Amino acid sequence: MKTKFRHGRRVTQAMPIFRINRPVLIIEDQRALAQMAEAMLREEWGCEVHVAASLREARQLLETHGTEFIAAVCDLNLPDAPYGEVIDLVNKYGVPAIALTGAFGEELRSMVTKKGVVDYVLKEGVNSYEYVVHLVGRLHKNSSIKVLVADDSLSARAVLKHMLSVQGLNVLTAKDGYEAVEMIEQHPDIKLVLVDYNMPKMDGFTFVLEARKRMGKDYLAIIGISGEKGGNISAQFLKNGANDFIAKPYSYEELICRVTQNLEMLELVESVRNIANCDYLTGMYNRRFFFDEGCEVYEQTKEKGLPLFVAMIDVDHFKKVNDAHGHDCGDAVLKHFAAQLSAHFPKELIARLGGEEFVVLITGENPQTSCERLEAFRLCVEQETVRCNQKDIAFTVSIGGSHTLQENLDMMLKTADENLYNAKQNGRNQLVA
Repeated sequence: MKTKFRHGRRVTQAMPIFRINRPVLIIEDQRALAQMAEAMLREEWGCEVHVAASLREARQLLETHGTEFIAAVCDLNLPDAPYGEVIDLVNKYGVPAIALTGAFGEELRSMVTKKGVVDYVLKEGVNSYEYVVHLVGRLHKNSSIKVLVADDSLSARAVLKHMLSVQGLNVLTAKDGYEAVEMIEQHPDIKLVLVDYNMPKMDGFTFVLEARKRMGKDYLAIIGISGEKGGNISAQFLKNGANDFIAKPYSYEELICRVTQNLEMLELVESVRNIANCDYLTGMYNRRFFFDEGCEVYEQTKEKGLPLFVAMIDVDHFKKVNDAHGHDCGDAVLKHFAAQLSAHFPKELIARLGGEEFVVLITGENPQTSCERLEAFRLCVEQETVRCNQKDIAFTVSIGGSHTLQENLDMMLKTADENLYNAKQNGRNQLVA
C-alpha cells in the first residue's frame, strides 16, 4: 500500500501486493510438520524458508544468516534442546521467536512469555500452522506500523514499549496528553494509540476528544487503559471515541490480542475503502475518487495561488495490443504502465479514468518542470518493454497537458484532453501542452 496524507486525513492508494522478502527459519525435528509449515509459508507469502531439525542446525543457520530472518518458528522440545533452549539461541541473534509446543502448562507459558516470544502456538493440527503463517505476516506488516504509548508513568511506558516492540511495531512514547497530541500531529501515520486515563495536564478522556478532531476511528485506533475501579471509565473512553479499552493489570497475551484486533480492523476498513476508491487492475485511484479528491486539490491550489498542471495520458494503439497479443497481455501492459506512472510521480494524484486513459495532477511546480518530467516519463515508456506470453511488447504514450488555471478542474481537464487529441492527431508518442 502507498499512503498519502491530504486535507488532514490518511488516503491509501492500493498497490501490487508485496511478498515477504526476508527468509523465515523453521526449527522443528518432525520432518512432516516442518515440511507442512514450509509449504504454507511459501504459498502464502512467497518467502524463502530455511529448516533446521536441531539446535545445532539452527545455530549454523543463524550464524550464516543472522538477523536476515524475519522470524523463527521454534519447537520448544528438540532432541538436543528439550527445555526451550532454542528461544535463548534465537534471542541471541535478535530474531523474533514464535514458540511451538505439543503440551502447555502455566509454568511453560510463564517461561516463554518472560523470554520475549512473539506468541506461543499449541500443535493442534493445521489450524495451528495457519495461525503461525498469520503471525509471520503480522510481523511483516508491523514493521511499517507506528504505535504511540501515552502514560505519565515511566515504568508503564517502558513495559508497554517492550511488549509492543516484541511484535515488531515501531513504538513512540508521550508522557502526557498534550505531548501525545503533538506526536500525532508530527507523525500523522501513527495507526494506534494506547493512552492511560489518569495523566497530568490532559487526561485520557480529553486526549481522545482532541485526537478525534484530527483523525477518525477508521484511520486511527485508540485503546484506553486504566487501573482505577468504578466510575464507568471504560464506557466513557468508548463514548469519547476510543476503539477499545483494557483494564490494568493485563497480561501480555491480552494486550497483543487487543492490539492485533484493532490493527486488523483498520486494515479491513482500508481494504473496503480501496475497493471503493481504486481501480482493481492497476491499483490506481479510480475516476470517482479522482474527481472527489481532485476538486479539493484544485480549490486549495487556487486559494494559495500555486501552479497546477493537469496531464492526460493515453496508451497509443492499445486496441492493437489486445488484438495482437490478447487481453491478458493488454492487462499486463496497463499494470506495467501504472507502476511506471507511480514511480515517476510518487507524490502526485494519479488516477485511471477508464480504459487506457490516465490522469496526473501536479501541484506547486513550475509548468516547465512538469513538462520536463512528463517528457522524461514518455521517453522511459518508449524505451521499455513488457514481457507477456514469452513476447516482449513495446508501446508508447501520448500526453496532453493544461497548466493555465481555469474556472474549475473540469475545464482544465477539457483543455488537457484537447491537447491529448492533438498529440494523437500529430502522430502519437508526444507531449502537447
